[in-house]
Amino acid sequence: MIQSTALRYVLLAFTFINFAPSAALATTLTSSFNATYDVVVTAKQITPNLEQTFISGTSTDAPYGLTTVNAIAYAQTNFTSGVFNSNTDPNTFGLQGYPLGSITFSGNSNDSLFGNQITTGLIDFNTFNVTSSGTVTFTGGSGQFENATGTFTFSQVQPLSLQPGVALKGQARVNGSFQVVAVPEPTTNVIPLVIGAIAASVLLRRRHEVASS
Repeated sequence: MIQSTALRYVLLAFTFINFAPSAALATTLTSSFNATYDVVVTAKQITPNLEQTFISGTSTDAPYGLTTVNAIAYAQTNFTSGVFNSNTDPNTFGLQGYPLGSITFSGNSNDSLFGNQITTGLIDFNTFNVTSSGTVTFTGGSGQFENATGTFTFSQVQPLSLQPGVALKGQARVNGSFQVVAVPEPTTNVIPLVIGAIAASVLLRRRHEVASS
């Protein structure tokens, strides 16, 4: 009976070790974001009013080391009104066989945020300026931002060039927030419990031997 009781203590201690990490509560960390990127936009024509666009940019004030942005999207323009719409999903415009676009914020480390982008804009043929705004929805990340979710909004201004294939340079202001679920590291406080359980087992066994002699 004494040995079985001691054994039960030991088993309970090891059971606690196995379940202690899962008992730790995960915490959702929300981080705000505000930055300005100098961007360069190039385009590849698909049809007279549809283009595949390539966006790259750098920032000197982006937090968390996310100083670089890169995106591939698709844009459809109404040249009568000057209104255009852009989306990282080519299926939005009925395009078949084209790769799914994306937008990624990254830096020198392995940390990154990636997701999809929706944009609306206006080409002013009088001032030759292009203004746009949109939303970035994050679907994941890497490094410390693994499995991140969140939303950024942005506004962008750039001059218009009438020469095909010429890169457009502008500035994008980005702000929003993203969330990352942080799981606490398993506690090491269970080790003294194991030692205590083993010591209790030895002590009970010795008392039982003394009582029996």
